[in-house]
Amino acid sequence: MSIRRKTEAGPEPTLPITPMLDMAFQLLAFFVMTYHPSDLEGQMELSLPSEAIAQAQDKEDIKPDAPVDKDQDLKLAANVTVIIRTQRDNVNAGLISGISLQDDAGTSAVDTLDKLLAELKARRGLVENKENIKIQADNKLKWEEVISVMDVCQQAGFKNISFVPPPSGS
Repeated sequence: MSIRRKTEAGPEPTLPITPMLDMAFQLLAFFVMTYHPSDLEGQMELSLPSEAIAQAQDKEDIKPDAPVDKDQDLKLAANVTVIIRTQRDNVNAGLISGISLQDDAGTSAVDTLDKLLAELKARRGLVENKENIKIQADNKLKWEEVISVMDVCQQAGFKNISFVPPPSGS
């Protein structure tokens, strides 16, 4: 014979749900009101070469096994080119070692990014195409350095930034 014990239920704890919900909504409102996303975070306007677009109008026209003509010069409508060279030693590898500007008048060297900004603003008034600029960087240059040069180009008023391949020796 089994004996069953009757257990008496103890007093039920009361949980104050309303104040907890109020606090949760206050925290939610605080985080929503204080969140300020950056305007340009993760956004870069770039001009990519349009030669490939003219070759394939539809997906069916794309030929993945077609040979690529690497010697073909892309015709980008920009009068100014920023040429960036990098360090080749093990200590400062990937950092900017030299910046030069090339346009129809010739090539000139620039020491710092501040001088680059001043020179770009001066040359922007002289060139025909005031919106476009090309950047030619060494292939070992760190991306951080390229972004800093892109920022300077945008501050100078150039809206369309294009990239040209690095010279064959770099």
